[in-house]
Amino acid sequence: MPFDANRAMLKGPDMFSRFRTPKTGVPLASTGLNPKEQLLVFERGGEQRALILNQMAYHHVAQGELAAEPYLVTF
Repeated sequence: MPFDANRAMLKGPDMFSRFRTPKTGVPLASTGLNPKEQLLVFERGGEQRALILNQMAYHHVAQGELAAEPYLVTF
């Protein structure tokens, strides 16, 4: 389905509060994260990021930079 610009909401407040991730990641082994925690993992240019699924379920949108390129992840 092609993008319909007439349906886009390009003005006004965002429906969801964006989750702005830190510029540098933290190694998972050092976080003390529960091993049963569900993660959303993505990679670009040999660099990886993992976002906690519960945070993404609340924010729905995360943005940051990975491998010197901006990204936007939705859930």
